[in-house]
Amino acid sequence: MRKTDYSPATTLICFSSLIPADHAATVRGLQSIFQEQEMTETVHDTEGHGYLATFIGKNGRFAVMRVHSHGLVTFDLQCCKGDDQAQVDNVIVFLCVFLIRLPALRRGEEIDRYWPTADGRLVEYDIDEIVYEKESEYQNIKILHSQQFGNILILNGDVNLAESDLPYTQAIMGSGKEHYAGKEVLILGGGDGGILNEAVKLKPKMITMLVIDGCRKHMRKTCGNVLDNLKGDCYEVRSV
Repeated sequence: MRKTDYSPATTLICFSSLIPADHAATVRGLQSIFQEQEMTETVHDTEGHGYLATFIGKNGRFAVMRVHSHGLVTFDLQCCKGDDQAQVDNVIVFLCVFLIRLPALRRGEEIDRYWPTADGRLVEYDIDEIVYEKESEYQNIKILHSQQFGNILILNGDVNLAESDLPYTQAIMGSGKEHYAGKEVLILGGGDGGILNEAVKLKPKMITMLVIDGCRKHMRKTCGNVLDNLKGDCYEVRSV
């Protein structure tokens, strides 16, 4: 089951499962559930490719059920906040007899908790607060708070770094295989301050870095206090 909150007023509950190719009995069982809920069924022509129906009930409740000929069942149930919660729960209980319950999904909230990865996956984070947001000359900057990962830096909709990502920073720096002592270092795109915070510990000759506004205050577990001063004994920070 996947439960999606589009807004405070509506909820989408989704199910899916595989059933035997002879799915008539399952369809009848599911139909009886909606008849008990006084939802009107409209069957749509699939030209012999399984079963497709919509169900409309009181208070704007709306459902779509699709049974594919090879046995895959998908089901979406939309209901309003004012619906009788006991009735909705009964529908869910009955559906779980026939279909597999899936992880919950929530959308349409004030704070989006779903963010894409570089390889096209969609990851859910336990985000509960927008800490910082700015449209700079170069990109959109967001810092969101996660109970699990701390503050997360998001640039143009892509997750860049979380405060818990020290191993990621260390890997970028070579995990101890690179030597920075006595060298001049230029950091581009490391405005979260994590690389700078680690690099200054390795006694380089000089580090020049560009910083993104907001990280200095809201990514403290990543950058420490290294961004408090724009110049140090072995580094210079230029604000973007």
